[in-house]
Amino acid sequence: MLCLLLLSVACGKTDDAQEEESVNVVTQSYVAKGDSMLYGLACDGCSDTTLVLLPDSGGDPVTYSIVRARSERKFFGRPQIGDKMAVLVNPEDPSEVLLAINLEQLKGTWYYEQLPVLRRRAHIDSVEVQQMEFTEEEKARFDSMISTMMIPREYAYTFKRDFTMKTEGGPPRTSSLDRSLPVVYPPMTRYMEWHIFNGKIILTYGGFRIAGSKDSTEMKNDTAEFILLRRDTMALRFRDHVQGFRQRPDTLVEN
Repeated sequence: MLCLLLLSVACGKTDDAQEEESVNVVTQSYVAKGDSMLYGLACDGCSDTTLVLLPDSGGDPVTYSIVRARSERKFFGRPQIGDKMAVLVNPEDPSEVLLAINLEQLKGTWYYEQLPVLRRRAHIDSVEVQQMEFTEEEKARFDSMISTMMIPREYAYTFKRDFTMKTEGGPPRTSSLDRSLPVVYPPMTRYMEWHIFNGKIILTYGGFRIAGSKDSTEMKNDTAEFILLRRDTMALRFRDHVQGFRQRPDTLVEN
């Protein structure tokens, strides 16, 4: 009887310990040093004026005002229950969000169409070209040839859940014949990773193995600001240009 009593007490303690351990489980997520964003999941109760967020750090859902963020166009994406969110909380008012990004809506394949540009000929002086005289027939034939070559190509980036990226499309592989054409497609940056940092998106590229060498190219980052993020449209402001994207409708859930 004594043995059975001790055994039942021990089992009871084990069950209590397991129950207590399961209650205290906290979802952890990596946050880069210096990043002021708060990450969590959108909960039931979100509206056009409030965001209910369950922080990754644990605890109960917190309700934030998003009126200011929406009025200043700093609320990117419409959250659904369970969507992963990144928010910047007002340090002077902990109940207010200054900026929010729906990370779930960002995932998927985004693309834009790129037209070729006229190839610059280093051996032909621009002044000489301007001084050349062409007949109307020659001009029309040249314009017709150029127009047939102005075929857009897709430049596409897939944002994956593990913060890696896949690049598709871009300029075609060139041949000796292509190099003689008067048009050329601009290069495409081959991004490999993406991260959110203080409200901006960091796109990483490089690190490729150099052919015939053990060395790799240097890892570099491009930083862009969100201008627009909707279900099928995104616009990012880079240092020297603004790039618009369309999302392939069948890739949001897959990635």
